[in-house]
Amino acid sequence: MADQDQVIQASTYLRMLLLRPGEYRSRWDRGAEKDRYQAVARVLEGTADRSLGAELTEVARRALEGSELSPPVADAFVEGFGMTARHAQRLRDLLRGSPTVRVISGHTLPPPERYQAGPLRHETLSLHELHILGPDGKPAEHETIQVIRATAADVSSVPYRFDTDELMVEVIRGGRVGDRPYRVNDSVYGVDIVLHRPLDAGETALMQYRSTFFYRSAPPPELRRGVLRTTRDLTMWVRFHPQRVPARVYRARWDRLDLARVIERVPVEPDEELSVHHRFGVVEKAVVGFYWEWD
Repeated sequence: MADQDQVIQASTYLRMLLLRPGEYRSRWDRGAEKDRYQAVARVLEGTADRSLGAELTEVARRALEGSELSPPVADAFVEGFGMTARHAQRLRDLLRGSPTVRVISGHTLPPPERYQAGPLRHETLSLHELHILGPDGKPAEHETIQVIRATAADVSSVPYRFDTDELMVEVIRGGRVGDRPYRVNDSVYGVDIVLHRPLDAGETALMQYRSTFFYRSAPPPELRRGVLRTTRDLTMWVRFHPQRVPARVYRARWDRLDLARVIERVPVEPDEELSVHHRFGVVEKAVVGFYWEWD
């Protein structure tokens, strides 16, 4: 049986998937039912095992509120909503307490005064980022492949920062998700990615990690990467959804991270897959990326 923390983690992820605009939400949000749990229960009808026992509306309520979520109930959601193999696996991983995946939610984060950043103890040699937008134009997923080199002895973790307090972080390769998410400030949050083994100075490690987002309100229409030192190989890729295509897209450079101003821009056209990408190559003490404008 999953413990309560695992149930809450899995339930929060399930709620993110079902509430954000997309195929899963369209299956239950038909506008016919006033009760959200009743609407979800209708999707589960015909796929849920009779051994679940309780009335399906109550099963849905308990699962989405985080009070009770068993593997058979998770399987019913996977089948009923036709979840992708990856989403289904992440849900099951959370329910069994896998150390490589963790849901971060606002109510579990400490206040920002508890966080004190130390000096960076690594440099990034190579960074490849894929940013995927959903049908509402908000970020849906982000995947990073990063090669780091330790600049000090006994480097055991690497910080990962994001600008929403509702997301799932999954480490695909190179380590696990840290147990303590934190607030950097009022709008930036973080969690450490703990490496499989500590690095000595000069040693390198390859990491791959992915985030699934749930934004309540739309963030700025941009993807920026700030490089504090030097990155030898930076590639960024943004993919838009067919239901929300921007009117204009620019490759850009900003003057700083906070209260930033665009100091250089080049218009770019999305390709046949509605994506834009660029290999920036060597980037030193700069903020680069893409921004877009909606009609």
